[in-house]
Amino acid sequence: MKNIFIRYICRMLIVCMAAFPFSTYAGMVGTDQVVTAAQSQGAREQLRDLIGRSEVRDQLRSYGISPTAAQARVGAMTDAEVVSLAGQIDSLPAGGASGWAIAAGLLVIGLIWYYWVK
Repeated sequence: MKNIFIRYICRMLIVCMAAFPFSTYAGMVGTDQVVTAAQSQGAREQLRDLIGRSEVRDQLRSYGISPTAAQARVGAMTDAEVVSLAGQIDSLPAGGASGWAIAAGLLVIGLIWYYWVK
């Protein structure tokens, strides 16, 4: 009984191996490919987090874009586009400071100093 069962299993394995060929491919992965993939994944998460903020969602709605459509657009972007956009966002000034805000601040400080000394 045991011998028949072993023969049956062996024949089934032979049939399965012949019917479902195994094909594998192995290759070297360069460090630059791994780093690029990690950077693009991090940048993509950064954009998704940015779109998830309530202020950004409200601004997108005011432009007529739904947040889900914006998330879908981020998902459809290529890795290079995502990294480029995340780099542009990182280079923006924090708090939205502009030249006018700095000039107004200096004017207020100047007026306070002028009236303090006078």
